[in-house]
Amino acid sequence: MPNTTVISVVSTKGGVGKTTLTANLGGLLAALGLRVLAIDADKQASLSKYYKLTAQPTTGMADVVLRGGQIQPSDIVPTEITGLDMIVSNLSEETESWLEKREDRLVMLKRCVRQPVVRDTYDVVLIDTKGTASPLQRSAAMAGDLMLSPLKPDSISFAEFHTGTMEMLETINSMADSGSTLFQSGPLSIVINCMNRTNNAKYLTDQIYSTFRNHPNVKLLNTRIPAATAYELSRTVQRPVHLLDVPLKGQARGTTAYEVMHKLAFELLPNLSNLWADEVPTGNEDGQEVASA
Repeated sequence: MPNTTVISVVSTKGGVGKTTLTANLGGLLAALGLRVLAIDADKQASLSKYYKLTAQPTTGMADVVLRGGQIQPSDIVPTEITGLDMIVSNLSEETESWLEKREDRLVMLKRCVRQPVVRDTYDVVLIDTKGTASPLQRSAAMAGDLMLSPLKPDSISFAEFHTGTMEMLETINSMADSGSTLFQSGPLSIVINCMNRTNNAKYLTDQIYSTFRNHPNVKLLNTRIPAATAYELSRTVQRPVHLLDVPLKGQARGTTAYEVMHKLAFELLPNLSNLWADEVPTGNEDGQEVASA
């Protein structure tokens, strides 16, 4: 069985950039030569629309859930990003209501990603989740070898992280105390997202680091993702952001999306350290440079 790493992107607050982070991390990892499966476990289906698909899906996550977490090859659709495949979301309120009644609801996605159709094919699985607490989000959290939570440096996001995401983490940890490996998940890694240059953002970032620096179950990543227009453009043009915002002559090093996304990948998967995408583009398709905001 190959070493497949499952990364669950979680937050109980919407609008913090989970889908953008999932899509762009998946695009970069595929560019680095890894085989990546992105799972859209959010009924809004934003990840399903991020990149163009090479075929029309006939099934999706609702079908996987209703089969008790069983994936069929037909559920997986390639995207136009070489090396990146997708299980799209066709989830609904009815699907989640059905899942709520299942005794095995919290281990559903762990069972899902352990199947040979996943483990024998993919190096990395990325699971995008909805921005509110739900059985499917907790199931996704438990499925991960690690959980990744983007956190905006603003007071509302910080407060919600404490009362929502951290509460979910504590619930998972309490279940793990039962001794069953099914109820064990990886640690939670926080990445500061949409970091702007205001004093307020800097103050709150310092507060976040001060609060979680010595937390036993939370890892603070050194990577900080700036509030840059390139990330919005990525969704619009359906291309990974590392292709859109690249180092330019005379530009400060370490600030472009190309560099930031690589640093994030290196922190999450240390075995990739210093493995950079083969070709650094010089601009977008129209020949116009896209600079960081």
